[in-house]
Amino acid sequence: MRSKFLGIGLALLFFLVLEITVRVTGIHYLEQPEIFFVNLKKNFVESGKGDADIIVLGDSRSMALSGYAKDEKTEYSVYNHSLPAMGPRYYRFFLDKYLKKGNKKPKMVLFAASPKLYATGYGPPLYDPDAKVVSNNESISAYINRRWNEGFEKNFFRTPTKSNVISYSGKQEDMNQILWEFFGHRYLHQFTFSELSENYSGVERLFILSKAAPLLYESYRFHGAIRNALSLSNWKVDKQYKEKSFFCESCENIEAGLCKPSPSQLEDNLTIEDQINRHFGKYNISNRLKPELVVFSKALVQKELAEELKNPTPFIYQKPDFQVLKDLIEFTKKEGIPFGLVYMPWLKERQETKESLALLSDLKEFFSQNPEAKLFFFPESSYPSERFVDNIHYDCRGEKRVNAEFREFVLPQVFRFLSSKQKSN
Repeated sequence: MRSKFLGIGLALLFFLVLEITVRVTGIHYLEQPEIFFVNLKKNFVESGKGDADIIVLGDSRSMALSGYAKDEKTEYSVYNHSLPAMGPRYYRFFLDKYLKKGNKKPKMVLFAASPKLYATGYGPPLYDPDAKVVSNNESISAYINRRWNEGFEKNFFRTPTKSNVISYSGKQEDMNQILWEFFGHRYLHQFTFSELSENYSGVERLFILSKAAPLLYESYRFHGAIRNALSLSNWKVDKQYKEKSFFCESCENIEAGLCKPSPSQLEDNLTIEDQINRHFGKYNISNRLKPELVVFSKALVQKELAEELKNPTPFIYQKPDFQVLKDLIEFTKKEGIPFGLVYMPWLKERQETKESLALLSDLKEFFSQNPEAKLFFFPESSYPSERFVDNIHYDCRGEKRVNAEFREFVLPQVFRFLSSKQKSN
């Protein structure tokens, strides 16, 4: 009996030491790059050191925009806080956290997300992302009543349907469960348990907190880093990794396959940190792809576009729901922060469809009805499809072009608007 309790005690002591070690060390530097990236941004916000005059919010496409320090050529400092796959609710939550953590209140917020994140409302709740049962978040009592009438089945939050189950690696899995596992860490690592509890309500709160509860243990939160730490190869760092990081900003070097992510997880993450720090939040995730994968992806896009041209779909247009924009404008107005939306260039073939042009017309109408906010455009709202690696993300040369135009054409508009706002106040 004594030996049994001794074994349990030693096991508990081991996990206690592990938990303390993880909490007091920078273990996240050994995490997978996606989780490392989110935690790097989270730690920066929570440090309270943010002091940019203008902050950019957006998604994985706008992550390609570089920020700038204030100097003789740049009237206002700019920092890019874009993050991939966060969903439309993220932006207001993030702004609220940014201000509460003691970062300097920005003089302006620039929103640069893709239309899907601001023109389709908040979408269905997290626990039923396909809206097959409900289209809006429910109260707990309404949820229990509905589930009681349906009968509780295998999945408490969502019953897999035949059309939503896919097979892979000899397993069957609900598609939305796969998507959650791939993207869910962005919610769970960006916000604390208490912040998530504050941000959500009803059944969505129960759902997200059930996912977040295990992450209260840092040893679980960074279990990937702990696993990576067991391999000595992940600790190796080339003393010249910053020189290589700079070297890999050349499109020629990227396209030649000279800039693949380091096999050392620590060096790879340090390189990501270096690029984010030097470019004030910018990181073009497409530059991490192998050249052969980029070629394959571009060919796939061209095939899809050719098929769409050959078999065009009927023109069906639903009026946009700009509730996300309305809430953001209202929130920034309450905080005394001017708001602007940057219309990011998209694939020419997609941007020039009737649907995209109709949406753009409605967007312009929306901003004409909200004159306190401003809509900013690039010289052209579409780029050739060759400047994208897929349907969303810029390739290296697309990134170079979008940044040159952002610096030379868009930011001067933004600065003039902001200066006029400050003079009127």
